[in-house]
Amino acid sequence: MSISRRQFNRIVIWGGASFTASATSGIFFPKPAEAYSLEFPISALSAERVFNGIQKYCGAQPIPGVLSPILQGNTNVSSQIKPAAANAIRRADKEFVDRNFTSKRTELGQVGKSEEDNTLSVSRLWGRQRQEQVGPNVGFGFVQMWQNQYSDTKISGPTMCAIHNAQQVLADQRLTPPQIAASLLPSRSRVDDDDWGVWGGDADASAGRNPGAVFAQYDTAAGTVTSRYDLVEPGPRGFGRVEFTVEAEDQPRRVILLTVRF
Repeated sequence: MSISRRQFNRIVIWGGASFTASATSGIFFPKPAEAYSLEFPISALSAERVFNGIQKYCGAQPIPGVLSPILQGNTNVSSQIKPAAANAIRRADKEFVDRNFTSKRTELGQVGKSEEDNTLSVSRLWGRQRQEQVGPNVGFGFVQMWQNQYSDTKISGPTMCAIHNAQQVLADQRLTPPQIAASLLPSRSRVDDDDWGVWGGDADASAGRNPGAVFAQYDTAAGTVTSRYDLVEPGPRGFGRVEFTVEAEDQPRRVILLTVRF
């Protein structure tokens, strides 16, 4: 599906909240920013399509036949997967199962080379999905080596859908698969990086939080991604909106406004 068929619009904004410094003068100049507006039907979302997109746009390579043995407790499944990585994958997958992401599991994939080449560029990933009232919710786990141990990030719902759509935006701007992966996929995981997004928004409106709004932020190899989801019109035939901001080294700040139609 091309960007034009998803009602692609591009606006270049000079200024905004992103700045870069001159190496010679030390003076800060506004960093150019770009905004994009997309529409996406939730019926087109699936774990398999997201996995295929990460292969196409981020250069992920599938590692067939290893995920099931890992989840069954086998840690000696492939020279590409160390036992500690296998254990981290199994622990993360259990959290998906505990949250009812029990259908349409993908194969395991890998983005990047070996840890010995560049730790921040390597991620093992896989997806699952579950059905919600308005449509499918796709979640992906990402396992990386960080600070001499394996850690993981789990992302689902609106943010994962936005990653899926943002890949083509960056590809249309002539970014290479390694640049797209470094701009969009989580790295340097922290405990609070998990984003268990749901299409119903945030049901907890306490402490001044807006019902229906969800905020998330995570680090990437090249910078930071910030996501805000607002449930605009609940229920079937309604829609939600994701504001997905990509800050990456040597790239303009990109704000992708994604309307997801239920």
